[in-house]
Amino acid sequence: MGFLLKEGVGYSREFAFDEPLVQVADDLTVHNLGGSVTLTRTPQGLYTQGRLTATVDNTCVRCLEPFDQLVSARIGELYHYPPESAPPDSPTISDDVHLDLTPVVREDFLLSIPMHALCRPDCKGLCPQCGADWNEGPCDCRDDTLDPRLATLADFLKRDHNQEAPDN
Repeated sequence: MGFLLKEGVGYSREFAFDEPLVQVADDLTVHNLGGSVTLTRTPQGLYTQGRLTATVDNTCVRCLEPFDQLVSARIGELYHYPPESAPPDSPTISDDVHLDLTPVVREDFLLSIPMHALCRPDCKGLCPQCGADWNEGPCDCRDDTLDPRLATLADFLKRDHNQEAPDN
């Protein structure tokens, strides 16, 4: 990145990413990382702007099958250089001219992973009785247990079916 800092204000350069496997951080490895980031020289340092996409290994919360989850990161940060001139808690470019996008990319990738991930929107899940995958077809289980909160309604419906409707 040192060559960018030697350029005049307004100079920009785009960097494309196409990597099959990247360990973004100790707790995050992604597959098929793609996208681009543009670095633009400013009086304060470098402005980074771009979008990255990748996939992570995930497990469906309904059927427990593994699947590839798409994740994305939007980058739009000003990295100050030299670091001494940066406002407190601002991202900086180190004295050895190293620009570390890892914290921003890691955070966005992790935030784009849904809390209740589904392998597909219409996933039917597993039978709570036998564990059969309902995506592969129905199972032979019958759920004859009645929710105790609905017992009064069930009694009412039985009584209604056993009685003849009055003539009007």
